[in-house]
Amino acid sequence: MKKCNQYLSCICVCALLFTGCGQVGVPDIVDVPTIAVADDGTVTSYLVGVFDKEYYDIAGLTEMVMEETEAYNARNQSTDILPVEVEKVEALSDGSDKVVVVQKYDSPGTFSDYTGGILFYGTVAQAQEEGYDLGTELTDAGKGETLSAEQLLTEQDRYILITDQRVQLYCPRKVTHLSAGAALSEDGSVDASQTDGTVYVLMRK
Repeated sequence: MKKCNQYLSCICVCALLFTGCGQVGVPDIVDVPTIAVADDGTVTSYLVGVFDKEYYDIAGLTEMVMEETEAYNARNQSTDILPVEVEKVEALSDGSDKVVVVQKYDSPGTFSDYTGGILFYGTVAQAQEEGYDLGTELTDAGKGETLSAEQLLTEQDRYILITDQRVQLYCPRKVTHLSAGAALSEDGSVDASQTDGTVYVLMRK
């Protein structure tokens, strides 16, 4: 992964407070690491670190994030659309000593390539075509009933999100089933912060 993520890790990656995002159901105030996936496949990630040391430099962090993003785009841009955009790098003004980095990716594939993590959004059929292992049981988010791996494979045109990120997930469609460890939050998002392994989120068509 990039130096930016290593840098944020060393300053204790923890939570996010960001206002005004207003997309894909994300509330105005977000206080946990979050990924939001839009129905068109664009991805917005929110990182935050505690910036509480005198030698930490927000200008230096901003320069590093911008340089990494520009270098990635220079290698990978093939259309007028930038693969990765930096939406915000700033210290919060609430006295919390936190700095927030908000980046937008043109697709889950770009997110995976840039970060080294796993992120897929598409139909079950598309997930199969791309070689994702779908041999897992899912639990109905409302009734608690089990959907077997065999039953999942019959839901070819249902949408599924697959990731290894330990974050709050905002999906563009109503969530119906989840893999072990993930939990549906009151606002319809998925808490994947306590999961172990790959997370699967099945949604309506």
